[in-house]
Amino acid sequence: MSDWFSWSNLFYLIGIMLAGGLSLVASKYTTIVKEMKEVAKVLEEAYEDGELSKKEKEAVMKEVLDVVKSVINLKWK
Repeated sequence: MSDWFSWSNLFYLIGIMLAGGLSLVASKYTTIVKEMKEVAKVLEEAYEDGELSKKEKEAVMKEVLDVVKSVINLKWK
């Protein structure tokens, strides 16, 4: 019985529990992560020339508002 209860098995169990919890959280927040990736993509495209135009600022703000919208939708469901 002492073979079953060891420090390595305890750390293995903690790792499995942590990975399971993180995967549940990640599945819940997939829309937010997707929207944040889009914000990063728009920012990368906007800063290619080194400065932001008004049109690029509006595109970035639209993407940021989409992130806020997905956060609000997640909290209200």
